[in-house]
Amino acid sequence: MSTARSRRDAGFSLFFRKGWVYLAVFPADRTGTQVYPEDVIGKMRVLNMPRVSQGVIRDVIAQASGEPVRIVEWPEGRDLAATITATVSDDEMEASLLVEPPRKGAEKPDLDDVLEVLHREGVVFGIDIEAVKRVVENALYGQRTVIARGLAAVAETGRRIEHKFNTDRGRPYLTMDFGRINLKELNFIENCDEGDLLAVLLPQIAPVDGKTVTGRVVSAERGAPSDQLLGGPNTRLSRDGLRLFARCDGNVRIEAGRIVVEPVVTVKNVDYETGNIRFDGSVTVEGHIADGFVVDATGNVQVAHGVGKATIKAGRHVVLKTGVNGNGEGSITCAGNLFARYVESCHIACGGHAFIEEAIMHSRVSVQGFCILNGRRSEIIGGEIVAGEGAWCKKIGNAYGTPTRIAIGVAPELWFAYHGDVEKREKALEELDETDRKLVQLEGAIRDGAQDPRIAPAYEQLTAEKTRLSEQLSALKQSVKSLRERIHTTRNATFVIEDTAFAGVTILFGRFEFRVPELGLRKTVLKAGDTGITESGYDARNKPEFSFVDPLE
Repeated sequence: MSTARSRRDAGFSLFFRKGWVYLAVFPADRTGTQVYPEDVIGKMRVLNMPRVSQGVIRDVIAQASGEPVRIVEWPEGRDLAATITATVSDDEMEASLLVEPPRKGAEKPDLDDVLEVLHREGVVFGIDIEAVKRVVENALYGQRTVIARGLAAVAETGRRIEHKFNTDRGRPYLTMDFGRINLKELNFIENCDEGDLLAVLLPQIAPVDGKTVTGRVVSAERGAPSDQLLGGPNTRLSRDGLRLFARCDGNVRIEAGRIVVEPVVTVKNVDYETGNIRFDGSVTVEGHIADGFVVDATGNVQVAHGVGKATIKAGRHVVLKTGVNGNGEGSITCAGNLFARYVESCHIACGGHAFIEEAIMHSRVSVQGFCILNGRRSEIIGGEIVAGEGAWCKKIGNAYGTPTRIAIGVAPELWFAYHGDVEKREKALEELDETDRKLVQLEGAIRDGAQDPRIAPAYEQLTAEKTRLSEQLSALKQSVKSLRERIHTTRNATFVIEDTAFAGVTILFGRFEFRVPELGLRKTVLKAGDTGITESGYDARNKPEFSFVDPLE
């Protein structure tokens, strides 16, 4: 090792390196002082280096070349040397270097020293020489530095489809933490124009084997399947099969793995000017739907303003950017999800999830998935709700004890079939009792010898009616029993009440029934257990998690 010096005097450097003591003597100019063997021997003694003859030292001084010269072997000097440690990660894709400084009397490590350690530890690939040089030249002692990286394998990728439209629109519930959904921004309809490029089939990516820092080959995955670019109605595939275009204006979406363009009709209002709308596609109403009118679409239905005593049917989703007040006559049926600000006095049959911002009031609501109220009020007041997977609200019922019933974790069609047959059974029983009463009256008249010619036909008719009602009642009893045995609560079905449940509310999980006590409940989470309904407190810092699945995918 040579050392640059600014002073005019002669000097020397004495150090340990790889088992030997080295001496380098630097010449002085004519006015400078000289180096003497005693100076070198004295320093060697201080550093506990082995003794060496003065003749050897004089020869090095005489040469004064400035180049290090080995003067004596010293294996014990290794304790003074810098410590160089190379660490390889468990997956062998990264190696790091840690250098601890040398003690006094040992030379600083150089590039060759580090490379020797790396080779000894098996690090042979991906070495960053510049990073190693920075550690050595800048004496970055005590700092672990990544100095080698492996080459990650590139798995074979079949042809993949790049969609040129938003495939994940209108589904905030998949990632929401029950924050408010902005209905003004919610949109399931993405319009495209005839000739628009809808999708591209990307080239296949060939597999590339990787290599670890130890030189081990990492085989890339092979045999990946390729996507097929499948066009549905109103689309056109290019001759090479790599690009898909729209054949008409409309709403572009994916259905059963195929890209389709469905026609979209947009109207200002639905009223006497337009009449009822029945459309094979999606419908956007920029205004309102007047009382008594029908919108029936195979796609989505979006309404910007109010809905009253109207009928809406959708093969996909329904978005009401305000809400609906059906006055007991309005109805909404959809195979997908329902989004609305409020629902009042309406019949709802939802095949997906219902996301209502503010309130459900005095309505009959059937939801296959979750019924979520996530606005400022989030109230359920009156009526009957059946939510197949679970429900979430802030308040249910009111201070006036308005009867409110909600069933959780039960298939709605099974629930309504059961209760429908219960009502029919009770009605048939009443009619049978009334028929028996009339028959008793006629039998009394016959015993008393009444001569009215109308008695015999009436008696015969009532007897036939009694037989019919008895058979009907027997069938209904059997049906009720069968349906009741099939009503089971979905595992993990949950009802979250963030604020208050009032008296007058009945909560059912399958055959288990819970009636809210007179004093009400506060901040409650209800679940179905093996033997009944379990209750726990609601903690806003540790909210229950709901897992949503799009019903149309």
